[in-house]
Amino acid sequence: MVGQVRVDKIEHLKNSLKQQQHVFTTYKKDTELVTKLSFKICESMAEKGKPFSDGEFIKHCLTIFAEYACPEKTQLVKQTSLSRFTVSRRTNCLSNDIKETLKERLKSCEAFSLALDESTDISDTAQLVIFIRAVTADFDIVEEFLDMGSLYSTTTGQDICEQVLKVVKKFELDPANLCGITTDGAPSMKGKTNGFTTKFLNAVEAQDVVVSHCIIHQENLCTKVLDFVDVMKSVVQCVNYVRARGLNHRQFKAFLHDMDSEYADVVYFSAIRWLSRAATLKRFWNLREEIKFFMESKHQNVAFLSDDNWLNDLAFLTDLTQHLSDLNLKLQGKSQLVNKLFEHISAFEKKLKLVQFQLSRATLIHFTCLATRKREFPDLDCANYVASVQKLRDEFGNRFPDFRQNEMKLFAQPFDFLVEDSPDDYQMELIELQADMDTKRKYSEKSLVDFYKLYMCEKFPNLSRHARRMTSLFGSTYCCEQFFSKMKLTKTRCRSQLTDENLVSQLRVATTSVKARIDKLCKDSQLQVSH
Repeated sequence: MVGQVRVDKIEHLKNSLKQQQHVFTTYKKDTELVTKLSFKICESMAEKGKPFSDGEFIKHCLTIFAEYACPEKTQLVKQTSLSRFTVSRRTNCLSNDIKETLKERLKSCEAFSLALDESTDISDTAQLVIFIRAVTADFDIVEEFLDMGSLYSTTTGQDICEQVLKVVKKFELDPANLCGITTDGAPSMKGKTNGFTTKFLNAVEAQDVVVSHCIIHQENLCTKVLDFVDVMKSVVQCVNYVRARGLNHRQFKAFLHDMDSEYADVVYFSAIRWLSRAATLKRFWNLREEIKFFMESKHQNVAFLSDDNWLNDLAFLTDLTQHLSDLNLKLQGKSQLVNKLFEHISAFEKKLKLVQFQLSRATLIHFTCLATRKREFPDLDCANYVASVQKLRDEFGNRFPDFRQNEMKLFAQPFDFLVEDSPDDYQMELIELQADMDTKRKYSEKSLVDFYKLYMCEKFPNLSRHARRMTSLFGSTYCCEQFFSKMKLTKTRCRSQLTDENLVSQLRVATTSVKARIDKLCKDSQLQVSH
C-alpha cells in the first residue's frame, strides 16, 4: 500500500487499537469503583452495627434505585459484591487497617494510660475492653479503643493480666511510658495481692503508675450512704405494679390522658442505670396524686402516699438525687482531663456544704420539692436531712484519694503550687514559670492542653513531661461503658453466634476516629467483581 491508502489504513489500525485498549481501561475503572463502593458501604454498615446479611438487602435497594433513576448504572450496582461473606471480610480488612494505623500513631507517643472494664455479652462471654489515651511530644492526644479480649472461663486478676499483656505486646507499647491504669474498682481489678493491677505492674516492671478507680463509679457509691431505703422501695413497687402488667399500664396511661396530665407515663427504675433513679423519683413526685388515685382504684395499699413524713422524705430524696444526677452528667463524656473531673467533685462538695447550712436554717432555695412540702406541711423538720447531707459530705471526703494528689494539682495549677511541695526535678523550672508574667497571662487565655503545647514544651521540659503524664490519665471508664452499650446493640439475641473476631472488627470500625485507608485497601484487593 502506498500513498493515501497507506495513511488511511494506518489511522484505521490505530483507532481499532485504541478501542480495544479502552475496553480494558473502562473495565478496570469500573472494577475499582465497585470495590471501593463495596468497602464504603461495609464501613457504613459497621458504623451502624448492621448485620452482615443486610448487605444483600442494600444492594437490592440500590438496584431498584438505579433502574429508575439512572439505568446506565444498573450493571455497575449489580457488580458490587455485598454478600454476607464479602461484608464480613471487608469489615475485617477495614478493622485491620485501622489497627495498623493506630499502631503507627502510638509509636510516636511519649506517655499513655489504659482504661479497662469487663462486661458479659448476650452469649455469656466475658468481654474485657481496653482503651488507650496517649500523648505525643507535641501534646497531640490519641484516645482510641485498643482491643477487646474474650474470657471464656474465670475472670480473675491473672486472667485479665494475661489478656492485657497480649494486647501490649501486639501493639508494641513500651511499658516505660505507661502512666496510669483506670478500672471499675472491682476486687479482680484492684486487689492488693491477686488483683490485675498488682500482677500487671509486676509483670511489666513499670514505675510511678497512677492506679485509679473510676470517678463516676465512686460518685455512685457515695449515694449508698443515704438511708431512704423504704422510700425507694415503695416507689419502685408502685412503678412496677403499673409497668409490669400490660392491662394496668394501658389503663394508667389512659387515666393520665383523661386527666390532661403533663406527663404520659411513669419511668422505670434500673439499678444498673445510675441516672434512672433521679428520673424515676422526679416523675413519681410529679404524678404522686394521680398514682395515689389509680392505685386506690385498684385496691392497692398505698397508705404511705398519705403519710406526711414519708412524703417529706420523698421530696428530699428527689431533690438530692437530682443534684447527684446533674453531677453524674458532668462527669460523663470522652477526652475529659482528670483535673476537670475532680473540679466537678470539689464544686459539688462545696454545694453540699452550702445546702447543709441552708437546711439547718430551713432555707429550701435549692430543694424545690421539699419547699413545696414546706408550704403544704408547715411543721416540716429539716434536722434529719441535715444529718443525711453530712453523711454524704463525709463519704465524698473519704473517697477520690486517687484525684487528691499533689502532682495533679501541680499540673492544673502550676502558678499557685508551692515550690517547696513540688518534686526536686520541677522546683527550678517552677520558680522560673511563676516569675514569667507573659506566660502566666497565656495560662489564663488558653485551655490547659494548648497552654502546655504552645508555651511549655521548649522552655520547661520537666514540667512538660509531667503534663504529658497527667494529660494521658483516664479519670473514668466512661469510654468503656459507652463501648458496652454499642456492643449490646451489635451482638443481640438474633446475632448471638457472631464470632469474637467479627464482633471486634465491627466495633472497632464503629467506635474509632481513625479512618481506614480505603484507596489502599482497594489497590491491595483482588479486583474481581464476582468476589
